[in-house]
Amino acid sequence: MKKIIFISVILVLIFIGYAYFYFNPIFIVEENVESVSDCNWSDNLCNPVENIDFSYGNNKIIIYTNRTDVQFLPDGIKQRTLLYCTDNAVIQQIKKNFVFEWNVEDYAETTTSGSKIYFFKDNRVVFQSPIIFDDNISIYFEKTGWVFSTKYDVLKDNFKKFKPMYIPIVLL
Repeated sequence: MKKIIFISVILVLIFIGYAYFYFNPIFIVEENVESVSDCNWSDNLCNPVENIDFSYGNNKIIIYTNRTDVQFLPDGIKQRTLLYCTDNAVIQQIKKNFVFEWNVEDYAETTTSGSKIYFFKDNRVVFQSPIIFDDNISIYFEKTGWVFSTKYDVLKDNFKKFKPMYIPIVLL
């Protein structure tokens, strides 16, 4: 009887631990992460991944949505903290439409976000940024602050194709 109780307690603890880490995943970052940190701005427009070819290789995009922000994901996007896509055709479509506009008149943007997007090329992080999903999709650059998607509907449609990630440990 004691053995059954012991095993039951262990299983409950494992389940609680998994549930906790599912909503608070662990990100293990390598020392040699190479990533784009800014853009070439042209007419206040920027695509930070435009020079990366995702048409071949082992590529993926991971979106981590802070558990408090999951409720703000647009309709049709799975309501999960971790989403991913490994389909190079979808990633190429996202790359093509990952264009953001800098509103130079918006000087007082102070919003922060615990949510992030990661682009991987051949299993190496090539771009990462805080991300906000609300009436638009916004990413953050240190030099400009928050910039806003010019192709929200297309990006949202592509993000609907992402799958939930059930492993709460992410290697970057």
